[in-house]
Amino acid sequence: MATTKPVSATAGPLPEGFVSPFTRVEMEPNARIDDGLCCVAMLVNQPLDKIKKLAYQLGLTEHGPAWVYSDLLGRLLYQFDLVASEDKEVPSIDALPDVALITAHYNPDTEFGRWVLWHHVRGEGDSPSFHYVVDPAYWIDPRHHVTNDFKVLITPKHPIYYIEVSPKPSPRGKGK
Repeated sequence: MATTKPVSATAGPLPEGFVSPFTRVEMEPNARIDDGLCCVAMLVNQPLDKIKKLAYQLGLTEHGPAWVYSDLLGRLLYQFDLVASEDKEVPSIDALPDVALITAHYNPDTEFGRWVLWHHVRGEGDSPSFHYVVDPAYWIDPRHHVTNDFKVLITPKHPIYYIEVSPKPSPRGKGK
C-alpha cells in the first residue's frame, strides 16, 4: 500500500522552516510502474488509490503491464482543474517552469525515465528562490525523497523531459 508522508525541510537540504505544499506519495513496492500516478496524487492532494481508480476509468489497464504516458497524466490532472503541457525538452533545470513533472534517470536508449515532482519556489524579500523535487520511489535513500540534490536524478549530458502543470484557466466572463 502506498504511503503519504508530510514534506518538511528536514527531508532534504531545503531552506530552514520551509514546508512544501505537496505531500509525498510513495510508489507501491513491486506493484507496477506508478510513479506518474503518485506525482498526480501529490499535485492534487489525493490518495493514490483514488488516482488509480480514476486512471482505470480513463483507460489504464487494471492488470498486467502498462505505462502511464503524459497524455493520461494530463487527463488525470484535468479532472482536478489542472492543465498539463505536452512533453517538452529542456537543456537544464534553470529553464524549467515553477511546477512540473520531470523525468529522472532518463535512458536515451529506451527513451524512458521515471516521473518526479519538480517545484520552483520564487524568492521573496531576503529569501532567495530555490527548487526541489519530491520523488515517489520507494527504494531510494529517504534523504532523497525531497531534495535539491539533482545529481542523483538527472542523467548527465542528456536532456530533461518535463510536463508543465498549471491551473486550468477560468472560463471567460466567469471571473470573481
